[in-house]
Order: sequence, then structure tokens, then C-alpha cells
Amino acid sequence: MSLKNLARSVRAALPEGALRNRLAALAYRVMYGRALADCAWRDGAFVVRTPDGTEVRSVREFDPAPLADDFAAGAPGAGAVAMDVGGNIGAVASWLARRVGPAGRVVVFEPDAGNLVTLRRNLALNGVANVEVVEKGAWESEGVLEFHAGGNYTSSFRETDYVQKRPDLYEAVRLPVTTIDAEVARLGLARLDLIKMDIEGSEGPALRGARETLRRFRPAVVVETHTVQGRPTLDEVQSILREAGYAEIRVQPDEETPVVTAR
Repeated sequence: MSLKNLARSVRAALPEGALRNRLAALAYRVMYGRALADCAWRDGAFVVRTPDGTEVRSVREFDPAPLADDFAAGAPGAGAVAMDVGGNIGAVASWLARRVGPAGRVVVFEPDAGNLVTLRRNLALNGVANVEVVEKGAWESEGVLEFHAGGNYTSSFRETDYVQKRPDLYEAVRLPVTTIDAEVARLGLARLDLIKMDIEGSEGPALRGARETLRRFRPAVVVETHTVQGRPTLDEVQSILREAGYAEIRVQPDEETPVVTAR
């Protein structure tokens, strides 16, 4: 079992509270080392600061992997427009909002009702007002789909290996989905500099629903890939990005969830 999945299992087993938050901070400091300038449970908040000085606070712990690893090659700067697909509890969206500043904009997709409550609390905690929340999942078409809600474990519109291994941790609910292309049009975006995507196996359909956006704006893309019904989504993601015209595609190796970056 990888360190990431060990941490995920421990997270699911421990009740929310200060002990879990302190243990998580210690684990992440060990896992990510100097990639994080700070990671601690302090003054009732989970605090993560990246080496550039950008700090984000959360009402509960979160895995800062996107901040430590995924954006290591470069993150959006002041005035940029970023998209966080799979916003979870809003920690990454808050960090991005602070990076792009008042002149920038962040669009975050999150369909899970429980996550949305915490996401909005974290946006308020960080004092960011430049975030647009889309309360839907990202897919290749608009509609309603069955969603495997796993609370503190993982959640997905697809039957990932996590769902198959621990079906007892999931509740099936039906939630709305939309496409990235549709939301870009609805919001009237004139630019898009970054798409960060971590949606537990739905990355293929979500990217197919973003083909026009990818071709029009050519944003930097950071996608965590997964395994769905025994098949990794890695090749599918790379193929869609190549079709959209991306030539510089890299894979950050990981035992179970390789991350694809493209420019």
C-alpha cells in the first residue's frame, strides 16, 4: 500500500477532530518534506503554506498533494483564471484564489453536498471572494448520474477500484452533471489558464466535455488519473489531450494515481 493510500485509510478510520488533524499534518510533513513550507493544525485550523508564501487554511485536514507536487512546475499568477474540477472541501480552490488575487478568478466544480458545506466554510475562512462554485459534477454531457458518495474516503460517478474494494463505505445518490464547455460559455470566460482535475475516475468523460475549451484556451492541465473497473484511465487522458493539440504531456509516476500534466 502506498503512503497516500495508507493515509487515506487512516483518515477514513479516525473520527474528525484535533487528533486526526494533528496526525495528518505530521504525516504530510513527512510525505512532502520541503515541498511545503508549513503544514500544521494551529488555532483551530489546518494550515498549509507553500514555499512561495501562499497560505491556505481549512476547517479540517486535507491532502496537500496538489500544492506540494502537482503545481511544482508552475502555478497560475496574479490575474489568471483557474478551474478546480473536483473541489472537495475547497482548500485547493482557496489556495488558487489567493495565488491569482482579486484580479483573477477561480471556478470550482463540486457535486457532493457534504463537501460543498465545508468548501463554502473554507472559502469564508480564507476570505476569498473571487471563486465561482459550480454545484455539479463535470462530465461529457449534461444530466443526472448515479454518484458513489464515500464521505471522508473517496467519491465518484464511476466504479473505481476504491468503490469495488470497499462498497460498504459508499452510498449511491443521484447528482447533476454538466460539461466544462457549457460552464465556460455560461460564465462567459474570456481566458482560462489552468485546469486542475481530481475526480476519481471521471477524468476521461470530463475532458471529452472540455474539448472546445482545451482547443480555444490551451490551459495548462493537471489531471490525477485513476483505475475504473480494473482499467487505468492514464492512456485515455493522454489520448484526449493529444487530440486537443497538446504536445508537451508528462506523467508524474505514482503507484495507483499517476498525475498527467500538459501545456
